[in-house]
This record gives sequence, structure tokens and C-alpha cells, in this order.
Amino acid sequence: MVEVHRSGPVATIGLGGRLIDFDTLEGLRDAVHAAAGDDTRALVLDCRSGGDDWTNMGEWPQRLAHRRPAGSHGPGPLPEQDAIRALRAFMKPTLALMHGEVLGLALDLACVCDIRLASATVRIGDPRIRQGRAAATGIAYLLPKLIGQSQAMRILLLGEILDAPEAKRIHLVHEVVDDEAFDARARELADDIAKLPTRAWEVHKRQVLPQLDLPFDAAMMHSLGVRQTHVIEDRLEGMKAWRERRPPEFKGR
Repeated sequence: MVEVHRSGPVATIGLGGRLIDFDTLEGLRDAVHAAAGDDTRALVLDCRSGGDDWTNMGEWPQRLAHRRPAGSHGPGPLPEQDAIRALRAFMKPTLALMHGEVLGLALDLACVCDIRLASATVRIGDPRIRQGRAAATGIAYLLPKLIGQSQAMRILLLGEILDAPEAKRIHLVHEVVDDEAFDARARELADDIAKLPTRAWEVHKRQVLPQLDLPFDAAMMHSLGVRQTHVIEDRLEGMKAWRERRPPEFKGR
């Protein structure tokens, strides 16, 4: 199961450094859905994991019993995709913490988050090709959009394990922090994000993510539609604070 902790408006979901199985995926999905409906203003996902426990994922989720086909090919990665879809649909800020090993399915989960913070000694990669497997959990869509087709193919097809400087060089991670300072920086960044006008963050996400596959003119119309249907109450506080030359106190509405 996942580990869920709250610190004020920040919710942290941890994979516990273990291999990911069906119970972990279901717990992650449920925790993300819960954070979407409560007063969470920033969601932190601790992505430390060696990937999925592909030889023993545990009991298939009962809610998906009707979608588990028989046969030697095995069931598709439906629980995996559901967990990733939940993170993708989560419109509040998401921060991925990448330390230790972040491999395979754990990399999928990190890539679907908004911001990625890495420790100096992290090992990042997707070894599934070297296990005779093909990733069908979203990474083939996400990775080329984050770092380009060439670098994505390198990671997916060669199964290379990247160190932190290389992950930063290809823009897979946003910031690299020394190991001894990593936890403190993670807390600081999460707290800073939670203090932002997170409703405005949501409006940006509602534009960026759907527009990845739209032509420019359609994207312009989509932005207009989002703008006209999503009110940002914190905008008034931002204007007032600017006039009064003081730090704003946003409420996330």
C-alpha cells in the first residue's frame, strides 16, 4: 500500500521504495482522488521505487474483474493506467520526488507530475525493454512530449539508466539537489507551491495538457473557453497585494 501524510495543505503519497503491485496502484489512485476533493493545495509523490513487481503483482482489483481477459497473454495494464490517469486528471499542483531508484512504472508516475525534483545520486530509467517487455502505461506518450522523441527512444529502447546530471541535461528533471539537502528542499518547494494561487495553476494545466495535441488556432479557442469558464478569485488578492507592495496571501480559489 502507499503511505499518505499530510502537512497543512501539502499531501504526500509515498511508494515506500518498494516494487509497485496492484495494491500500491489502487492505493495511489484512491489517495489522488481523495486529495482532489479535499483542501489539499499541493500533492507530492515520492517516486522512489524499482518499478513494478511484474512477476507477482498480487490479486487483480475486484473492480476490474470484468475487464481481465483469460489466456497466456495476460491482462492489460489497466490498474497501472488508472493510477496514471488519476494523476493526469489531478488539476492541483503535483511534485515528483526522484531519489534512490526511479525505474519503469515509477518513471511513468514521475513523468505525469508537473514538476520533478531529483537527488544528486538518483538512478532513473526504464529497464522494461531488457526484461522483454513493452511499456504500455503511458510513458510512450509522456516521455517524447517532455524530452523529445530522440531522447525518449534512447531511454525506452536502450533501457539506459541515467544519473542526475544527465537527467537534468535532457530536461527530464527540473532541479537536482545534493542528497543531504534533498528532504529540506522538497519540503520547501512543496510549501512554496502550496502558497501559490493554485487555482491559477489549475487553469494553466487545463490549457497545457489538452492543447498538446491541438493545432494552434484550436488551442487559442480552447484557452479562451477555459478562461471564460474558470474564475480565479485569487486574482483580486494578487492585484491588491501588488498595489500595496506586499506579499500576496492566496487562498487557492
